[in-house]
Amino acid sequence: MRVLLAEDHNLVRQGTRLYLQSEGIEIVGEATNGREAVEMARALRPDVVVLDIHMPELTGIEAARRIHHELPETRLLILSAYDQPAYVSALLEAGADGYVLKTAELSQLLTALREVAQGHSAFDPALMHNTASALTERERGVLLQAAHGLTNKQIGAALFISDRTVQGHLQSIYAKLNVTTRTEAVTTALAQGWIKLD
Repeated sequence: MRVLLAEDHNLVRQGTRLYLQSEGIEIVGEATNGREAVEMARALRPDVVVLDIHMPELTGIEAARRIHHELPETRLLILSAYDQPAYVSALLEAGADGYVLKTAELSQLLTALREVAQGHSAFDPALMHNTASALTERERGVLLQAAHGLTNKQIGAALFISDRTVQGHLQSIYAKLNVTTRTEAVTTALAQGWIKLD
């Protein structure tokens, strides 16, 4: 596995490099800002880029977007201190495959890195909890009705809103959960225990 590290804090970057190398991971390059991360990814074509969010010149979000667009085969793992749902959503939309908090154990980072390299996604459980709390009460209600198999029109009638409004809520839910279909949204919500069927 060939990994590019992109982190502007020297201590964090060097510590991460030393740990991953001790576990047999090949570090092909180290970037200290977002622009450098994109350029190095283009030149080195790593299997995985480990990206911080807040970096000089180009944010991790923009760097992720560019790398994902230009090198769709390269996997993106975010390593950040920020757990706000807005950051998570923005990075998911930018193409991130995983997200580990800097409060995690080193072993969790290694596990996430291996998961992402194998084509899976890897997200810190705490982030999924925060994402769930970002769903509004109305969105949860819409999701619960959808879980019972109701159409948009039926959901609208049950909740006294228009089916256009139902569709708007569903689009918001899809964005927050990083899914594209009603079935995926319901499956994710049920699996995480955010909604429960009687």
